[in-house]
Amino acid sequence: MASSSFLQLLVHPTLKTPLYFHEQNNTLSDEQQQDLFVFKEGVPILLPPTTNPTETLTSADHFEPFDYKAHYQLDAAVYDYNETSKNTIELAEIQRLHQQILHQIPIDAEWVLDVGCGGAWLAKGLTPKERKVISMDISDINPIKAKKTIPYPSHEALVADVFALPFASNSIDCIVASEIIEHVPNPKAFIHALFKVLKPGGKLIITTPYNELIRTSLCIHCNKETPHNAHLHSFTKAKICTLFPADNQPSTIIFNSKLLVKMGIQSAFRFLPLWLYQMIEQPIIYLTGKRAYRLLATLTKKG
Repeated sequence: MASSSFLQLLVHPTLKTPLYFHEQNNTLSDEQQQDLFVFKEGVPILLPPTTNPTETLTSADHFEPFDYKAHYQLDAAVYDYNETSKNTIELAEIQRLHQQILHQIPIDAEWVLDVGCGGAWLAKGLTPKERKVISMDISDINPIKAKKTIPYPSHEALVADVFALPFASNSIDCIVASEIIEHVPNPKAFIHALFKVLKPGGKLIITTPYNELIRTSLCIHCNKETPHNAHLHSFTKAKICTLFPADNQPSTIIFNSKLLVKMGIQSAFRFLPLWLYQMIEQPIIYLTGKRAYRLLATLTKKG
């Protein structure tokens, strides 16, 4: 069952009013509207009672609008995000990605929200150290699986939509959104939603493919142009900075050198500590014309 400290963080996803836990029927409700939110296998389902068509139907770049909620529910059913790659080069790249994120998480952050948790690697890394992590996804499959496989008291799971987050303003200490922003229909609204619930002094950590060439295919089912890997947007440092408030800009870094990855050198160096690997990698990225696979953007919210 969810802890009382976690339940106290939650609010109505659209009204932002307090929610009250009813032990007799294992639900959460809002006193004003009497909207009932259920738990599924111990995980609260806090999706909005009604769909906001503005967010659901917002087109992404030149691609057709789509129902992202239905898409990612099915995506979680089809793909196993707990599956580990057997490709050593891919594993080394993922390892560096995870190290970059973990390095950025403040040691004093009480609650870390993992947006689009997938296989919940963040909870696996932090909760054994008694760090409090909320594994959140718009599908119910991934958070439920995460809660079952990582049963630490400091680990909570949640089904919610980032465009209707069930948290009060200024309530979360640290938010991680790794490899998510390229998938969402409206990246600026995505950043705004995360920024709003972040505490003053709290940290937002975002990673995404860097300057990606988005390839497409003609879908055999709908006969429409469809981006590979459901990537709707490509980001450079300059482009991602336009999504943030002008007076609260993020720090950015590009990493995972394409040259080192393709040559297999990154895999050979996978046991080096992050700081030492960066000393090797960053000059190479600069000399090769900023050819890298990943972009990291971090921001500390001003008070």
